[in-house]
Amino acid sequence: MLYNEFIEGTGCKDNDYNYKIYKRLELMYMADDSITKQEIYEYGKKLVDNSKSQEELEVEKKINIEIGHLKEELKQYSEEEKRYNEYYMADKTDKFWKTQRDWCRKCIKTTRSKIAELKMILA
Repeated sequence: MLYNEFIEGTGCKDNDYNYKIYKRLELMYMADDSITKQEIYEYGKKLVDNSKSQEELEVEKKINIEIGHLKEELKQYSEEEKRYNEYYMADKTDKFWKTQRDWCRKCIKTTRSKIAELKMILA
């Protein structure tokens, strides 16, 4: 059993503590032919440390704050888009409102993409 297989099988992080757990479980696995990798993974899941470091927690907090700001922007863009659309529908000859509405739609799309990107970082 390789270390990268252990990481994949248990879903653990690659750190010194988890490597030591792997080395102990690898010895058990190699010593007993009746133990399967899946059993080692299940046992390993109970032992590994997947806690987040202070740095990871700070980054996660900053990303969540940014997502909150982007959601507020998204709400504002959506409200503006509705208002501009109403103005445009009332007078379709005035292209200014169509331009404003289309600009809001572009901002909504961009903001949603940014939120999705940040959520991927957190995943």
